[in-house]
Amino acid sequence: MVVDGRGDPACVLRTTQVEVKPFSQVDAAFAWDEGEGDRSLESWLTGHRDYFSRDLARRGLGFSDDMLVVLERFELAWPAPAQVR
Repeated sequence: MVVDGRGDPACVLRTTQVEVKPFSQVDAAFAWDEGEGDRSLESWLTGHRDYFSRDLARRGLGFSDDMLVVLERFELAWPAPAQVR
């Protein structure tokens, strides 16, 4: 369930696929589907490499292109897609 800024239900997502793979093996299809930036693989890799590097540094860890990432695909379960304005 995804909630809004007041904590009220906004929607329910249904996971349709989960993959665990090295960061370096994320593909262009996943980058496009995630929809961030210009949706290119290059943009996805740059943005996520920067984010993971900052987050890991705060924890005293380093980033590696070989680190495993969890890639989740999902669909809108509620409200039904036809109800979304």
